[in-house]
Amino acid sequence: MDLTTSEQLRLYEICILDGLSISYGKLSLCDLRNRYHSNVFRNRKYQVHSDDSSYPHSAIYEELPSAVRKFADIKTRIKNKS
Repeated sequence: MDLTTSEQLRLYEICILDGLSISYGKLSLCDLRNRYHSNVFRNRKYQVHSDDSSYPHSAIYEELPSAVRKFADIKTRIKNKS
């Protein structure tokens, strides 16, 4: 069974809110408050980071939906280049 795009985005949000990080190859999405050496304590800050040579990206987002959309966009681009 395939998920719709909105279902997939919601699943990513739920995983991050549950304290998980999401990775796809060299692409990752995480809540910086869950990182051991993070200096983010109160406000949630979400990082999308890609070491993929075709789609390098690293940014911190205040809002989870924005981070999830960016992660999904880059993931789609990486999948489609193969």
